[in-house]
Amino acid sequence: MKSQEDLKKDDQLILIAEDSPTQAEQLIHLLEKNNYKVVAAKNGKEALALIQKHKPTLVISDIIMPEMSGFELCREIKANEISMDIPVILLTSLTQSNDVLESISCGADNFITKPYDEEYLLLHVEQILANSKMYKGERVSVDVEIMFGGKKCFITGSQQQMLSLLISTYEAAVQKNFQLIASQEEIKRINKQLEERVAERTTELSTEIEIRKKSVIKLKEKSDQIEAQNKELIFQNEEKEERAAELIIANKEQIFQSKEKDKRAAELIIADKELVYQNKEKDKRTEELISAYKKLNFQNEEKDKRAAELIISNKEQAHQNEEKDKQAEDANREINEYLQNILNYTNAPIIVWNTEYKIIRFNRAFESLTGRLEIDVIGKSLETLFPPALRNSSMDIIRKTLKGERMEVVEINIIHIDGSVRTLLWNSINNMSPDGKTPIATIAQGYDITDRMRALEEVSKLNETLEQKVIERTTQLETANKELEAFSYSVSHDLRAPLRHISGFVDLLIKNNSSQLNETGLRYLNIISESSTEMSNLIDALLTFSRLSRSELLKTKINSGKLVTRIIETFRDEISSRNVEINITELPDAMGDESLINQVWINLISNALKYTQKKDKAVIDIGGKIDNDKTIFYIKDNGVGFDMKYADKLFGVFQRLHKAKDFEGIGIGLANVKRIITRHGGTCWAESELDKGATFFFSKPNN
Repeated sequence: MKSQEDLKKDDQLILIAEDSPTQAEQLIHLLEKNNYKVVAAKNGKEALALIQKHKPTLVISDIIMPEMSGFELCREIKANEISMDIPVILLTSLTQSNDVLESISCGADNFITKPYDEEYLLLHVEQILANSKMYKGERVSVDVEIMFGGKKCFITGSQQQMLSLLISTYEAAVQKNFQLIASQEEIKRINKQLEERVAERTTELSTEIEIRKKSVIKLKEKSDQIEAQNKELIFQNEEKEERAAELIIANKEQIFQSKEKDKRAAELIIADKELVYQNKEKDKRTEELISAYKKLNFQNEEKDKRAAELIISNKEQAHQNEEKDKQAEDANREINEYLQNILNYTNAPIIVWNTEYKIIRFNRAFESLTGRLEIDVIGKSLETLFPPALRNSSMDIIRKTLKGERMEVVEINIIHIDGSVRTLLWNSINNMSPDGKTPIATIAQGYDITDRMRALEEVSKLNETLEQKVIERTTQLETANKELEAFSYSVSHDLRAPLRHISGFVDLLIKNNSSQLNETGLRYLNIISESSTEMSNLIDALLTFSRLSRSELLKTKINSGKLVTRIIETFRDEISSRNVEINITELPDAMGDESLINQVWINLISNALKYTQKKDKAVIDIGGKIDNDKTIFYIKDNGVGFDMKYADKLFGVFQRLHKAKDFEGIGIGLANVKRIITRHGGTCWAESELDKGATFFFSKPNN
């Protein structure tokens, strides 16, 4: 069974813009696994088309894509009024600080580098969606001028957008630092192991070389001894040969002894040859030992050379590590400089504190708000910022942030160095360790609402005063309406009686004494009779006009088509006696007082028939349409029309743009139309050209 939070995620649609199918599929799988609805686009143009069809809750886009980059896609989204409130997260392998600046310029809400940690990405998706609900409709763009790369840069973005990008960039830098530190520790460990192995091998080789040197010396000494013995034997053999010759000369007579001696001499010769052979074998063995010694020396020299190469390689690796560390330090310094510029030059007060509630960042907007310099508050407790009477309650709210709670639009009072108190609307977010579980600092931004709170108090007081004035004015209007009703009754009664007398006596004179009057007298009596009738009609029209503003509206759903058709039937006799063409398009239904709207259509249709009576063929078009939150109706004719410079007089009481002898009427019909439509919350207007007809419009709100 899904949790309440999972059910909320089902209502949130995330659009992914990624040209790499593999990365897009990986991101889709991650988000759908966490119960988000996901759609994907291969490029920026395709993503814009999907946004027009189904507005997503969040857009996650790669930056480098064909046809339209992520920066361009973000600008298009933020430039459209329909989609400008959609938060955008940019994913990229780019790491230059220019990319962060470009992200702010195009309106991005977050910036995450590849490769990303899945838990880190999901955490930021949740935070962005939560912030988009919190600040919906409250984005206020601010202009910030910062120093970047030795040049001044001017960027525009919302405070929440800059804060989100500031946090994401800061977290990325922290995560990168942790990775670099881990890499450095691993390299140091490997170098240490390598140095230990080289030292051990060097010691072994040195020992082996010393042993072999001693063996070679011993062999050399042994060879010298053998060579000395051989020389001694050769010398002895020579002495023996000389002695044998002397014995042969001395003992020629003794043949037997001589033969025996010869035999003995032959044996000695054989032994001598054997000894010579043995000496040659010893020389050969000595040469083999010398060759082995040379080979051993060569191997030792190769090992020494390899050890030297390993030492050189180790030094080069250490140098490369030092270069990488230097590049990382330069990148961190550049990022820190960029973050410091944003902190210092944004208009929103921003403050950062650590887990001991000590202040570690304090931007210029906060300096202006409190009258304190950053150098004076760094390392001090947050308590110094709160009024003494509110310190405990304020710190209770602050302490909750390190327990996982966020300050989401919390009102907190800050004390100025001069003793005055300012009210801030605060929100905060924790900066987590790389594992995403342990908070290491909290960053918060505030919005000074002191003036707004004072204004609200003043508005509240004004509302109380206004309510009293409304009550008094209502009483006055009720009294005036009662007096107007009494006056209307008086007009109706007191003026009608004399008019009836005038009209009655004129009729009697014409009937009984017409023979005694000449033609001029009769004409005068007819003028008096017509004038009294016209006066009576004027009084009736005024009373009707007056009642229109006082009668209660009885609003119902009106079938406009049936109403207009029924009214046209009342003019059937006049229409049948003339060449009149009436075209009625489909009319939308509307809410209103049906009796009053009926009077509107009677007046407009009557006017259209009246002002087309001099045309051979009268053409009248009636139609209507629904336009957003209102319904507009019109009636168009091809009659005499009017000059548009007099259009402002058209809907006034007793205002006529044509002579009475040309077109009958008393000039109150359109005034009644305006009064009725105004009471319904609508407006009416007309468009025309002389001798080219006129079109009358009126609109009513749909609610």
